[in-house]
Amino acid sequence: MSAVRMIQVDYLQLFSKVKLCSRQEMEEKWKKCQMGQQFCEYLKEKEISYTWCIRHPEVLGCRESRDYYQRYQEYLGDDYSICKHLLVHERKGEKRVFLIIVDDCKSVDLTKLKEQLDCSKLEFVNSEEMQDLLHTVPGNVSLFNMEFDSQCKVNLIMDQELLDRKLLAFHPLYNGMSIFLTPENAIKYLDMIHRNATFMTVPAKKKEWVLEKVI
Repeated sequence: MSAVRMIQVDYLQLFSKVKLCSRQEMEEKWKKCQMGQQFCEYLKEKEISYTWCIRHPEVLGCRESRDYYQRYQEYLGDDYSICKHLLVHERKGEKRVFLIIVDDCKSVDLTKLKEQLDCSKLEFVNSEEMQDLLHTVPGNVSLFNMEFDSQCKVNLIMDQELLDRKLLAFHPLYNGMSIFLTPENAIKYLDMIHRNATFMTVPAKKKEWVLEKVI
């Protein structure tokens, strides 16, 4: 297995912006850091290799992640996808649950997607259901949370386009860390936990062009 290259910062500096947090909140953040690190070690033990591991301030969305990754463009290059995760379920009928993973630049057309999946209208799950299904909270959903779906309630859908990227970026169960691994190793991880992904071209919303009057 190739050596993992680390991009990291001093944690004292990392937490300097949360000086107004209580000691308990600081301890909780440190526990989450340790959990992310332990999960990375777990992947290495299972020979699921990744190319880069970045430790950074907690991010709540793909846009924040992209802004941060740009600082390391020299190392990361530009042939990678920041993976956006949408956890949705059917409003009626079977109420199937889907975790949809696409590049962060794609705006998913849920109306067209429900037609492709032959299901009822799709809507986002609430935070309580997310916690029950994948043991996580909004802003911290990752491919790796599939490991907690012990009852196999979540159907995983990955955009076919992701297979063409050199690297895919995911949080290792903690949104203060990111790892970059090949699509092949992402699939290897799913094989390890005995889960399958449906690869399909996830429909994107059409861009709406707005004509503005120039004054």
